[in-house]
Amino acid sequence: MQKKEPAKTILTSRGKSTHEGPYTVEPSEGELYKTLANNLQVGVYIVQNRKFQFVNHQIQEYTGYTEEEMLEMNPSALIHSVDRKTAVKNAANMLKGLRATPYRYRLMTKQGQTRWIMETVTPITFRAERAILGNCIDITEQKEAKKSLREMDALKASILDAIPQAVVGLQNRRINFANTAVEEVFGWHPEDLIGKSVTVFYRNEEEAEEIGSHFYSTLEHQRTFVSEFNCRRKDGRDILCRMRSSRIGQKLTKERRIVITYEDITEQRMAEEELANSREQLRNLSIYLQSVREKESTRIAREIHDELGQSLTAIQMDLAWLDAHLPPGDLSLSTKVQRMKGLVDTTVDSVHRISTELRPILLDDLGLTAAMEWQVQEFEGRTGVRCEARLDCKESSVEKDLATTLFRIFQETLTNVARHAGATLVKVRLTQKGNELRLDVSDNGKGITPEQAGDPKSFGIVGIRERVNLWGGSVSINGKPQKGTTIRVRIPLALPVGAT
Repeated sequence: MQKKEPAKTILTSRGKSTHEGPYTVEPSEGELYKTLANNLQVGVYIVQNRKFQFVNHQIQEYTGYTEEEMLEMNPSALIHSVDRKTAVKNAANMLKGLRATPYRYRLMTKQGQTRWIMETVTPITFRAERAILGNCIDITEQKEAKKSLREMDALKASILDAIPQAVVGLQNRRINFANTAVEEVFGWHPEDLIGKSVTVFYRNEEEAEEIGSHFYSTLEHQRTFVSEFNCRRKDGRDILCRMRSSRIGQKLTKERRIVITYEDITEQRMAEEELANSREQLRNLSIYLQSVREKESTRIAREIHDELGQSLTAIQMDLAWLDAHLPPGDLSLSTKVQRMKGLVDTTVDSVHRISTELRPILLDDLGLTAAMEWQVQEFEGRTGVRCEARLDCKESSVEKDLATTLFRIFQETLTNVARHAGATLVKVRLTQKGNELRLDVSDNGKGITPEQAGDPKSFGIVGIRERVNLWGGSVSINGKPQKGTTIRVRIPLALPVGAT
């Protein structure tokens, strides 16, 4: 008979033999196999009688133990205590041919670290006895990477679900993800939307097509886009949504992958409209009240001027007659009459001042410029503050109500200067540029602060702003410490809000 050659084992890069059946490692070839095993990129070991008989360099790096240390160890001692029972069972099943796929377990290194190992085992004959050939790969980095991906996916999902707006992802206008807020905004469960066309959010196909065309054409040229469109809930109720869209990636690809957020602003818009209507009504009421107040002031001023003025004039005439008919030498009566004449003269001046403050006759008779010139003179005489005025506007282009508004604003600015500025000079300029009236009042006082200019309790400044707003104008108040304050008023020559 022909002599049978002994079986040989040639290890591959995966630690497997090209020989089928029980594998035999001849001692004479040991050095060759050892060299091959040490140059593999996987861990290779041989276990016999529950002891390592051979460990290559790679598995020594996995465990942190030296070859000498590992040859004295029980192999199962390296396995994490939690995984030990399962790993031993998986190895036994693979050795019996009951399992073909690699199994995984955690390995404890010499330094106390945990590493994940993927392993296969094969029965072999080593030194004429049964043994186990093991091949293993350190998959710790892959495990951690998968864990990080899972955590990242969970984080993304949490972030999406924490957003109060409905968030959906689209690919070719079909929904491929949706957060939980779509149920609150549209009444849809997120899982029910996957695969559906985004047209389910809109009122009809035509509008959906128009909205989609608008979004995609815009996203061709810019990364994000914001607009407002009418949408429809699952229950059929129409809502107004603020939609924010962003393409996924640097360019809009053929798949047209984008993300859209939907914010239901129906109630917000209704509240804004109600607030705007309320403000409109309040402004109209303010216009009406100011008109009524000015008319009432005018009526009272004329009654004071006419009625009291006439009465006081009659008293002056009677006192003059009485003084002329007093007995000569009656000093006591003469003194009494002179006092009465002085009191009447003072009263006449007071009546004139009060009626002028209520409604300057010059404003009605000679117009805005004359009234402001009189106010400048009165301010200088009353406060001692020098006032330089340059008044240049067409009286014919300023209607009566607007003239009254500008005059009252001017009065209030001078009052604030007298009370708070500590100024020695005030400059006033009234000009007309195109269809706009411009009033500039500046002083050289201590300067108003931003806090003072914005103080809601500063009723004078609040009144100025409100009067200007009623005419659709603008006002700016700027101050510099120790350099003064400047108030700039700009009013278009048009009807005020709500005026007819």
